Amino acid sequence: MTLSAQALPLFYRSPMLIRAPEHLTFGVKPSETPFSFAAEATAIPIVANEFAVAGRHYPIVFANDATGLPLVVTGIEAGQNLFVTADGQWRAMHYVPSYVRRYPFIGMTTDEAGAIMLGIDSGSGRLTADVRREGGEPLFASDGTPTDASRAAITFCEAYAIEHERTKAFVAALSEHKLLVERSATIRPAQARNGSEGSKAPADISVGGFRLVDEAAFRALDRSVVADFYARGWLDLIVLHLASQFAWQDLAALARPLESPERAAA
Repeated sequence: MTLSAQALPLFYRSPMLIRAPEHLTFGVKPSETPFSFAAEATAIPIVANEFAVAGRHYPIVFANDATGLPLVVTGIEAGQNLFVTADGQWRAMHYVPSYVRRYPFIGMTTDEAGAIMLGIDSGSGRLTADVRREGGEPLFASDGTPTDASRAAITFCEAYAIEHERTKAFVAALSEHKLLVERSATIRPAQARNGSEGSKAPADISVGGFRLVDEAAFRALDRSVVADFYARGWLDLIVLHLASQFAWQDLAALARPLESPERAAA
């Protein structure tokens, strides 16, 4: 599988700015399958302050496109997110990226230097134009002031936007010092490694189309660059990114678990 580049924002079909009085009756309904929208995502954007916790559960890679932004790999076969269950839940005990938790809201600006304003994906099934009839969390009070739900959403989006800018600066520095190189991962499923008898060994799984920090280039950095990276907290991010590569085998185990003897015989 190749982690293909695609135009962001991922998941969003038709983002729109939320404003009163146009959207006075709008609201967001609860969902019994809250993460079903992410069920086909094999890679999801993350920002810098997520590296420590996300790297415990997913490989962290960098997009092989003009943005070069970091992603967590959530699947090894096209169209399958291994962390979204059949009933639309996120796999228990695994970190949910903030990009996913933010949906269907999104921060929007009218120009590059403009203030962050609250937007929402009008294509989301959770959005209702008549919250009083359909139920859910209203976005505005009757007098047009934002509700607690709206205020919480814009606070989340503002914090995400700040961290996104920090992440862009980090990636720009990696690119400037030629630290990112294209790589692919070849994963041997556990059954093949264990040499199970009486069954055909599953094929290796190949994942490509992403970039990693080149360790040799990283260790060859000039001391002044290392000092600058340290001061900005970027050395930590690089180490966490490299350590996260041990999570590839966990993905393989989720994708193709060992079959029990009874099931294999069937």
